[in-house]
Amino acid sequence: MSRLAAVLVVAAAAREASAQARAGAAAALVDGYAQVVRPMGEALSDPGAASAPERPEASPSARELGSRPGRASWLSAGRGGPVFALTELVAGGVAGALVGTGVAGSGSPFTAPQGGDLGALLGGVTVGALGLVVQYFQPMGLLAACAAALGAGVGALAGLGAAVMLAERVFGLPAVLPGLLALAGSQVGALVPLSLLWTAAELSPGDLALVGAGALSALALTGLVSVAWTTSLAPGPALVAPALGAAVGGLLAAATELPAGAVLRFTGVPLGVAVACYVVAAALSADVRVAAITALTGAGIAVGVTALVTAATEPRSRRAEVEVTPTMSLLPPPPGAAPWAAGPALAGRF
Repeated sequence: MSRLAAVLVVAAAAREASAQARAGAAAALVDGYAQVVRPMGEALSDPGAASAPERPEASPSARELGSRPGRASWLSAGRGGPVFALTELVAGGVAGALVGTGVAGSGSPFTAPQGGDLGALLGGVTVGALGLVVQYFQPMGLLAACAAALGAGVGALAGLGAAVMLAERVFGLPAVLPGLLALAGSQVGALVPLSLLWTAAELSPGDLALVGAGALSALALTGLVSVAWTTSLAPGPALVAPALGAAVGGLLAAATELPAGAVLRFTGVPLGVAVACYVVAAALSADVRVAAITALTGAGIAVGVTALVTAATEPRSRRAEVEVTPTMSLLPPPPGAAPWAAGPALAGRF
């Protein structure tokens, strides 16, 4: 009897061990399946484990703040920032060199042996640093920065032209006046387009081409008219003319929307014809007035021919701005007549 009881105890222990083994295998199978289907990088949850405290989010660095969306880089708010900073550096250096040279030649107690070099260094560093600050906080597009660079160039020329015209009429002007006027003109010329585009995302290529074409055309027209009138080039008006032409081009750009190709075509063809006519006429005649008048005539004819060719080759869909279609209409009758009157009509689409 004792042997039978021992056998029964051993059998019960074997069944219990087998059940525990099957339960362990099932648990291992479930864990393996969970490892396969869980998202990558997500840890298995352990009900008994305490949740780890969340780490505080680190504050972003200045480089990370600058590289966030909305900024071109951590040093510039817009894509045109480096161009604007380089423009201010060059403008300040050139104007500072002129001022330093004027100070060195005026016998001032502040005269330095190398006044031009020192002025270029101080002007470039000072104005360039201001340009860096402006482009860091104010976003500007690449074409807007190019417009500011063009404005700085024509503004500096206008300042020099104003100094030349003043020197022709007033005797004893200070030697630093050309540099100061060039510095003031460059800064005004750079900040005017930037202020007009302060809230705009970018300048269109056609507008930039129109401003540049106005400056170049004004320079060429002033030079040819001056030579045709007095047989010599007047430096003062020739230096001021690009700024006036750029201003006129800016006004036209604000009032119209022209593609850049059309602007370049209406500018490049007449200027090329004018140069060719001037060279040929100057080679055939010794009178520069005849050459200048010939160049002006050729430029005017080229403008007319370019306009005719453009109008003839323009797609018809662009020229057809109004479409008229015949149709029928019902009109209310006069008193005592039929209820309604039908008749022909025209429907227009603008």
